Amino acid sequence: MRLPHTVLLAGALALACARAPVTDTSAPKQALFVPDPSPEAAAARDPHDFKGKALCQRCHFPDGKLTAGPNAVCTACHRFGHGNHPVDVVQKADAHGLPLLADRKVACHTCHDPHSKKSVLRKPFNELCTSCHGKH
Repeated sequence: MRLPHTVLLAGALALACARAPVTDTSAPKQALFVPDPSPEAAAARDPHDFKGKALCQRCHFPDGKLTAGPNAVCTACHRFGHGNHPVDVVQKADAHGLPLLADRKVACHTCHDPHSKKSVLRKPFNELCTSCHGKH
């Protein structure tokens, strides 16, 4: 007697699940970094490049979550001046792979990569602008 494919598939899935390790979801998440308690770290002017690496604790908790909202984390150190792109505005057109907030709003990290030491912008300036605004 041949068993239907659905029965065979269900049996295979049950066997795979039985062999899968059980993870304890109540266990605390492992820290992604250990905060630097030194006064030098607290006074660091550039958290993007502190002693050759990022000073994660300036923007993140050890579990990786942000210490404030995405734009608030940036504006704690960086000031907006004339010529800066507005944030918290809805991006109506396709952003062509640039990250937006969950509600399709533009954030500082839409155009800027906060984890990059090489270049502040995610793309060359003109290419970045035309990603959302098309050719001008």
